[in-house]
Amino acid sequence: MSVVITIKVDKRIAELIEKMISLGIAKTKNEAVNLLIEHGRNEVETWIEKEEKVEELVNKWLKDSFPYKGLDTSDLREERV
Repeated sequence: MSVVITIKVDKRIAELIEKMISLGIAKTKNEAVNLLIEHGRNEVETWIEKEEKVEELVNKWLKDSFPYKGLDTSDLREERV
């Protein structure tokens, strides 16, 4: 099932889409955009998974407290000075 959305893209993306059409990689702008999305999808899904894991850990630590106590963080403080 297709869903129609309206988007604005960076000029470089628009030029890339036009090149894809002129080189015969895609027949239409719609096809070109869908190809770009599909080929970048795996990378974005991996990025989302990492962010979700970070969020899950942060929420767990906020709920159950940080699992490490008494860590020496003096070296971190020294770097900030």
